Amino acid sequence: MVGITRFNITDEVKGRGAWRFEEAKKRWPAANALYRKIFAALGMPLLPGEEIIDCTKAEFEAGYDYKLGIDVTLRLVAGGESTLQEKFLFTDFDTVTIEHCQDWLKLERGDWFNLKAQYYFVGYDPTGCLQFDPWVLLDWPRLQRVTAQRCIPWRLRGNYKDKAQASFMYVKMDELPADVIVACSNRPYSLF
Repeated sequence: MVGITRFNITDEVKGRGAWRFEEAKKRWPAANALYRKIFAALGMPLLPGEEIIDCTKAEFEAGYDYKLGIDVTLRLVAGGESTLQEKFLFTDFDTVTIEHCQDWLKLERGDWFNLKAQYYFVGYDPTGCLQFDPWVLLDWPRLQRVTAQRCIPWRLRGNYKDKAQASFMYVKMDELPADVIVACSNRPYSLF
């Protein structure tokens, strides 16, 4: 067993936004190193080693990210597994974004409704230096509970870049309550 498992779609990804998949893959090593650092600082070190499981789009849709929102599986030295979805963005914003509808014209629900991962990572790399700044790792189930109980100023917006038909929810990182954040690059109480 290894500490970090990723899923890689081997089919060619087509469309105007396909470039994002290739750019994201370039950032996997930086994300892996950051996850190891975060979980070690939490006293929950990950097992050594990393693997990438190649799968076709059909295999991918049968589970993993397509239905459950899982990009990465993390395994702790002490035992147990956790799941994580990640979003790598290439702008200079500082928001947490999550897909609301995959197709807002058809109201096809996205990760806002379907995500089953335990952690949600958002990292920005606006300069292309293969490092994230800012970034945040969230406890997704806790964020769902807090969103239902408190007023978090989520906003809804359509994504029109690359002729996308998705919509997404977003909130500024500094508007999130501390109790939903596992670690963050720009908070005084962060681990780093």
